[in-house]
Amino acid sequence: MENEAVISTNLALLEAQGWVVLPGALSPEETERCRVALNEARANGWEEGLNAVGNMWFDCLLAKMTEVFAPLVMHPNVKPYLDALYGPQAQLRSLRGHINPGPYNQEWHLDFYGYWQQNDKAPYASRATGINTTFYFQDNGPGIAKLTYVKGGHRTAPPVELTRNGGWSISEAAFNAWYDAQEHEIVYPKAGDCVVFFSHIPHKGSKDDATVERSNVVCHYQNTPFYEGIPHVSRFQAVRP
Repeated sequence: MENEAVISTNLALLEAQGWVVLPGALSPEETERCRVALNEARANGWEEGLNAVGNMWFDCLLAKMTEVFAPLVMHPNVKPYLDALYGPQAQLRSLRGHINPGPYNQEWHLDFYGYWQQNDKAPYASRATGINTTFYFQDNGPGIAKLTYVKGGHRTAPPVELTRNGGWSISEAAFNAWYDAQEHEIVYPKAGDCVVFFSHIPHKGSKDDATVERSNVVCHYQNTPFYEGIPHVSRFQAVRP
């Protein structure tokens, strides 16, 4: 577990950037165990689907491979950050695995589309905030694969003309074009790293080399209030960590 000075520095980076990398959050043994198990899940046909941008996803890992993936929930190297941000209000929204088996160029998206619209019709409603902790099982790098954020995107709402009720995009093409025009920050997580970021920051993953293996697991957390109808990309799976 990192010392208090490192945690404080990383929390400041998270607030400023909207994301922060925790190098070596998983041991090599943990990383390999998760990588192998995720491939086993694919071999078993447990994926929920494979979308048009090349992302295969798994929502069943906690239920079907509990011993492997439950330790990622409130992992000791991530828990101090969630405690500092949420206190006793931290709740796991879902645990989702991803494999990118071939070409992969994700669209710009928010994992929490409704963040900016929460108080539109109820000015005194409490605002929920999502935090993602994404664990990587292979090295990303130039010419291999990457994760890209919109710089400062956690502090800037998408233009109202691009969004409809709940924060979802009116036009995927216009949504992507607008974010393509913004300033970006590219991140190259390594195997065992965890990237912590606000669920409402626009981001996208991609592979420069379609042949490389790329997989990860995302734990989506949310503070209270916690309700099923909140617009979020992951399937509702409320679990109290």
